[in-house]
Amino acid sequence: MIIGPGYAQPSPEGNEAVRRMARLEGILVDPVYTGKALAGFFQMLEEGCFPGDGPILFVHTGGAGALFAVEMP
Repeated sequence: MIIGPGYAQPSPEGNEAVRRMARLEGILVDPVYTGKALAGFFQMLEEGCFPGDGPILFVHTGGAGALFAVEMP
């Protein structure tokens, strides 16, 4: 699974994941690394990649400072 144009570059999918996480959970994440990882995670959720109905953990360890370092169209 590839999300976006390349390494260290934000993507439309990642930007949408950043907005979704902020809107639904109030959690700010950076649009490059965590945003793209979240986009892939959300895609996997929607495709049913995680069987069962148990909890799933996505660990966000920081990077919100980078939220303001790149332009998010």
